[in-house]
Amino acid sequence: MKFFTNIYDYVIGLAYKEKVTRYLYGLSFIESFIFPIPPDILLAPIALTKKYNWIKIAFNTTLFSVLGGLVGYIIGLYLYESSILNKIVEENIFIEVKNLFLEHGFLIMIIAGFTPLPFKAFTITAGYMSIALIPFVISSFIGRGLRFFIVAAIFHYFGLIMANRIKKYFEYIGLIITFILIYFVYLKYYD
Repeated sequence: MKFFTNIYDYVIGLAYKEKVTRYLYGLSFIESFIFPIPPDILLAPIALTKKYNWIKIAFNTTLFSVLGGLVGYIIGLYLYESSILNKIVEENIFIEVKNLFLEHGFLIMIIAGFTPLPFKAFTITAGYMSIALIPFVISSFIGRGLRFFIVAAIFHYFGLIMANRIKKYFEYIGLIITFILIYFVYLKYYD
């Protein structure tokens, strides 16, 4: 049985479904303040299908991510002291992000938007620290836009070639990633 290859095929098949962009934009929105799964997982196969205009889906993914970031900002602004919020962002991560803001300012929002760092930690911390809203939105647009436009463009233009190459080794890649995740969970909770 090819477990990871079946998941791969499912996600690619999902990208061809009617109105899949709604799910992409919803995922992009909630990932910015609560959900841990990045929208790239759905953006890449949608761009791969070439069924949609990759520029439009990259822009809308960015837009909904920034709107979700504003929700994160509001959460941080008004609710950080509550126990609900402490379940969304761990306190040690919050303190690290706060120090990054103090050290690097808005550049950190661009970096957080572009990299796989947990964007929700940055949006919530920005609200908690009452970072100026306009620079927050602009830096979020830059970081998230760079990321989503690059992912969409790469998969639109080169995705089919890459997908066919990766599919041959997807079981091995999935097993390696699973073992790495198990190792890090073990280190976090049992070390």
